[in-house]
Amino acid sequence: MTSALIYAIHRTHTWWAHVGASMGFDTVTVLTDRRGEGDRWTTDDYYRAFKARHAARDLSSDLLSAAEVDDVIARCRVLRWQTKRKAAAMALAMADAMDAQLEAIRPGYVISFPIDNYNQDVLARLARKRGLPYFEVTASALPEMCMLMHRGRLITTDAVPDRALVDDKIHEIADPLFTPAYVQDQAAYSAARFLRTLAYFRIRAAFFSLYAWFRRDPLNTHYLDAQPGLGHKARWKDIRVTALVEPDWETKLSAFPKERRILFGLQLFPEAAIDYWIEDLDLLRHEDMLVEIARRLTADGYQIVVKDHPLQFGFRQTELLDRLKAFPNVVIVPYEVTGNALLARCGVNVTATGTLGLQAGLLGNVSITGEAYYATDGDFVVLRDWNDLKDLTNAIAAQSPPAPLHLRQARIIENLLRGSFEADFFSFRGFDPTNPDPAAGDLGLRLGERIHALGPDGEDWHGRFLPRNGGRHSGSPLN
Repeated sequence: MTSALIYAIHRTHTWWAHVGASMGFDTVTVLTDRRGEGDRWTTDDYYRAFKARHAARDLSSDLLSAAEVDDVIARCRVLRWQTKRKAAAMALAMADAMDAQLEAIRPGYVISFPIDNYNQDVLARLARKRGLPYFEVTASALPEMCMLMHRGRLITTDAVPDRALVDDKIHEIADPLFTPAYVQDQAAYSAARFLRTLAYFRIRAAFFSLYAWFRRDPLNTHYLDAQPGLGHKARWKDIRVTALVEPDWETKLSAFPKERRILFGLQLFPEAAIDYWIEDLDLLRHEDMLVEIARRLTADGYQIVVKDHPLQFGFRQTELLDRLKAFPNVVIVPYEVTGNALLARCGVNVTATGTLGLQAGLLGNVSITGEAYYATDGDFVVLRDWNDLKDLTNAIAAQSPPAPLHLRQARIIENLLRGSFEADFFSFRGFDPTNPDPAAGDLGLRLGERIHALGPDGEDWHGRFLPRNGGRHSGSPLN
């Protein structure tokens, strides 16, 4: 008998129910953190546990050690801004609620979108303790495909893809005009737009506060994540970001040869891919990491070219840009300039987990990344802990241009194909359960086949490549 627990985030439970019904499993249970949504929900168990844990000032439990609680808090963009007592109680309460569901459902597999907050983080840790494979479903970097991963590690099949398919995908994704599916069209990045964006999200936060009270769900992550009191949120004074970009950026770039220009392709911040893919807790201090890299490399004669993510406009605090500009030879380019245009002008790229890192590697540039799903051995400079920052200059120098480039591209694309399958991930958008998109059912069918093939009864990817107690520090989610 095959059974799965699917954890559904806000407004995806009906889509997941349809996907799950098409997977070919005997039973599929959709779990949410909102009362009345999905087959089951954690809400009432969670609040009962939170009340008890908070009153007792608990910092650990039989389910999560103190080190694990600290690790959960450090990774969550909501918990890290709460008091230690409250954050610990929330993490422990979520563990209590999730454990109750795992005990009641007793699934053979756990499935969700990529881990995005402490709810899923805790669920994944408890599933791991029970020996349950956790599959995160998302869009592949390869167009019109999906992929499975776990904490940034690509879940790959042993089967080697056809060489003709690899070549086709190389031409498709290595095109200089390639843009990831989630990046929207460019628009005017003006002070007026910044104010409209910030005002909208302040009003939205106020509504969510009232709505959370109405639903008797004040600690729901979806509502807390919207609140402006979280330390990473943009403020009105950050409108000055529009004055920090440099219109003469092209002239400044021309003062350095391409191989001495380093592109900082800033990601969304906070970014779940950083929080939940990067194991080392020091590297989770992402802005501090970027500043340290800039300090070291500008001292060694490199130019830093800073390109903010287009979807981050209206959400970026200016402190990071100020800290970077304190070093010589740091250039902040306008938002309108595309990442592709800058990849063509810079010989080195620094992106913790973002797609620019993949594109840089495919173009033959030196690509410095964190532990991202696309990083193949020898083709990227991978940062695994803070000590790796100390030798970056030598690491860059050691990365000779790939010859021929096609061989590097083939290695990268082959790896992506081994972790991808054809399906429409974005079929959840505007999903109507009364008139379901056939693409959602097709995804479910292919997802079920893929999980069967890669699970314990198939190639057993988790058991072979992500065994228990493989973490590098106490409290690591990979233990």
